Amino acid sequence: MKFSCLLSEIKGDLPNQSFNIKAFFINYFYSARFRVLLNHRIGKFCFQSNSFIIRQISSYYKYKLISKRGCDISYNAIIGRNLRLPHPIGIVIGDGVIIGDNVMLFQQVTLGSHGKKGDKMNYPVVENGVKIFAGAKIIGGVVIGENAVVGANAVVNINVPPDSTAVGIPAKILMK
Repeated sequence: MKFSCLLSEIKGDLPNQSFNIKAFFINYFYSARFRVLLNHRIGKFCFQSNSFIIRQISSYYKYKLISKRGCDISYNAIIGRNLRLPHPIGIVIGDGVIIGDNVMLFQQVTLGSHGKKGDKMNYPVVENGVKIFAGAKIIGGVVIGENAVVGANAVVNINVPPDSTAVGIPAKILMK
């Protein structure tokens, strides 16, 4: 990853993509959401380096995310622009997860693989404009369609069509 790509991603994490020094520092000091994403973006940038020492810096950023916020976001996950984390506590995003643009994740959300020993690890794909409410667990190689909503504490192991809602354990689909 190039440094210019890193700056572009950081700019995309700022509200209204207004990248100036004032907006950066205000968000840096007063927005936990921005700090989580900034730590992740810088850590991922360092993780992709060929230098052993710079890769160790990525471990520091991962440690800070886990110890301060309880967030474990894999550096192999692909995260789009303007990921919104209103309460960035306890969020887990696994290795192969793909998250589109303008997605909102609330606290205690888990996006991960099925965890079956011996089976190929499959990770969720979250498309643009999705809202995932507190405590939801999205497991396995499922696709959450554009502008879908996943209710609080839902356990999703099936595909969720665009513009629909998934609720319950196991999740049931409600069409709008």
